[in-house]
Amino acid sequence: MSDKDGCTRAQHRLPVWHAFSDLFLDTELQPGDYRRIADVARRSGYSPEELRLILESEVARAFAFNFLDVAGEWTSWSEDEVREIMARSERALPPMRWLRRRMFRRFLDAEWRKISALLEP
Repeated sequence: MSDKDGCTRAQHRLPVWHAFSDLFLDTELQPGDYRRIADVARRSGYSPEELRLILESEVARAFAFNFLDVAGEWTSWSEDEVREIMARSERALPPMRWLRRRMFRRFLDAEWRKISALLEP
C-alpha cells in the first residue's frame, strides 16, 4: 500500500516505530528521550489518536518480547532491525492478549501520557 507520494505504509511509519521502540528498552528513559520520541511522532503527521493506536497495536505487539527477556536489549535498535522486527511481528504474531493485562496497560498508559504531553508544538 502506497500513499500519494509513493511512500509505503511501512516506510511512512518506520520513524515512528523506531522512536516508539525505545520505550521497550531495558533502560530508564530520560526527559530528553521522551522529547525526541514526541518530536518524531509530531513530525510524522499522524494524529495523537493514530499515534496511540500505532504504539499499542503495532509497536507494543512487536517489542513486548524485550520485557520478557531476562537480559533485555538496552541499546536502541537500528531502523533496519525495527523494520525486520515489525515485519516478523505482522507475519507471525496473533493479536496480543497481554495488552489487557494490568501491568502492560499501566505501562503503556504511563508512557503515552509522557509522550502525549509533549506533542503540542
